[in-house]
Amino acid sequence: MSVRDSIPTDYPAIEGIHSGMGMDYRMPDLESPLFIVKKVYQDEDGRIKGACFLRLTAECYLWMSPDLSPRDKVSVMQAMQPEVLRSAWLLGLDDIEARIPRDLERRFHKRLKQLGWSQDRSDWHPWSRSTQVEAM
Repeated sequence: MSVRDSIPTDYPAIEGIHSGMGMDYRMPDLESPLFIVKKVYQDEDGRIKGACFLRLTAECYLWMSPDLSPRDKVSVMQAMQPEVLRSAWLLGLDDIEARIPRDLERRFHKRLKQLGWSQDRSDWHPWSRSTQVEAM
């Protein structure tokens, strides 16, 4: 049993694992250059039993002057968003994400939808992990 870098001949096995898991999302393009880490776990017979790929995405941070009215805040966002999305697209990014506190989301979800944002998956919650390895 070992962990190694994935190669394209592993992709059918990974797709089969994804299908068997019954996940509620379409299998991503494993050839995408946005996947910057591609690891597989194989058993002693060389069968792929697990895979972990890391895909680049961008987290959106938005700062708005507190003296703006709600209407002006929306206008500022409407003006900035097309340029931000265009720049992200030209860099090769497929999507961006925002982490929004629950109380702000309650007040602001209609505006986010008007701007084309959507909740990723209603029953999924984002988690994060530092890449620093803890000393053993």
